[in-house]
Amino acid sequence: MYLKQVEILRGLNDSFTAKMMEASVESSYEPGTVLFSQGDPALNFYVLVKGRIKLSIGDYKNSFYTVNHIGEAFGWSSLVGGHAYTASAKCFAPSTLKVFKRDHIEMILSSDRDNAVLFYKNLALTLGNRLTAINSQLADNLSESDKITYGTGQILEQTELV
Repeated sequence: MYLKQVEILRGLNDSFTAKMMEASVESSYEPGTVLFSQGDPALNFYVLVKGRIKLSIGDYKNSFYTVNHIGEAFGWSSLVGGHAYTASAKCFAPSTLKVFKRDHIEMILSSDRDNAVLFYKNLALTLGNRLTAINSQLADNLSESDKITYGTGQILEQTELV
């Protein structure tokens, strides 16, 4: 994996990126491995090296997002002051991940405010892109008669089925 592929590290200076990568551990997982469950303590965040991870809320059959691009980050609850994961993550293919411990990353971020700001800007962009993708999936799954947008393009409510 090239460091430039890690979406959350884009634009950070080389020494900061090196510290971040040194703080990670590369681990491999088999299909079916649950990395974390919704409500578990948020102690790590992850970057995909290879494989496919499905994120879900509740039942694993109802995933809402698939992590399948090299360098994609997930488990970000640990980075934003969340004490628990808001979703579950399960491997659906043999997967290799960079695992970052929250405590180590917080120390690195607190020692370099300029790069920390850019890191969190990258995280915000990542989250925004993910929300846009999920919103698109939701919109595609509603029938045309269920969509009420009031001209904004955003789905504001779902009509009741009669």
